[in-house]
Amino acid sequence: MKSTLENDLSPLAPLRAETPVDVRQLSDMQFRSLGLRKVAYMRPTEMDDGEEGCAIYAADGALLAVVEDMETAWGAIMQNDMVPASLQ
Repeated sequence: MKSTLENDLSPLAPLRAETPVDVRQLSDMQFRSLGLRKVAYMRPTEMDDGEEGCAIYAADGALLAVVEDMETAWGAIMQNDMVPASLQ
């Protein structure tokens, strides 16, 4: 079976295995950037108006958004092709 893009114009490149990395050899900056664009963390928080909400953080701890609830946070993370993780 031939794999193609949605428009059936170009074949997809075969998947290449990534070279394993020894995390013990990473610099502090490299270690902190692992998963930065792929993982987002959710945590209950209090919104500006005093209501309960849910904060969404990048893997490096940077605040990305505050939304109304965990369900909305989960959807926003998934919509942006990230993997959600919950912090309690």
